[in-house]
Amino acid sequence: MIVSSYHYLLGPIVAVAALGVIVLLCRWVFSTDHRADRADARLQKVAGAHDYGLLVPVATVRAAEDAELLRSVLKDAGIRGTIAAAADGGLSVLVFRGDASRAKGLVSS
Repeated sequence: MIVSSYHYLLGPIVAVAALGVIVLLCRWVFSTDHRADRADARLQKVAGAHDYGLLVPVATVRAAEDAELLRSVLKDAGIRGTIAAAADGGLSVLVFRGDASRAKGLVSS
């Protein structure tokens, strides 16, 4: 008879235990610790390679004014370009791959 008098506690105890298991699973699945390590490794790999996607550097300069001057020369020639930080601390002028040879010719002249 002792077991039958505590049967009303069995349901809540099972529910609390199941909820505890679900909380632990959610903490494990949605934790960001393991993702942060992989993201840091990926960022270091990309930062070392200086991959600009569809853009290629055509010139690297030290001063921001020089980079803006080169970008305006390219813009006047109808070549879209942008400026990004270079590995050596300078600034790179970037253009699309299709315009790279023409842009290099303008920059060198």
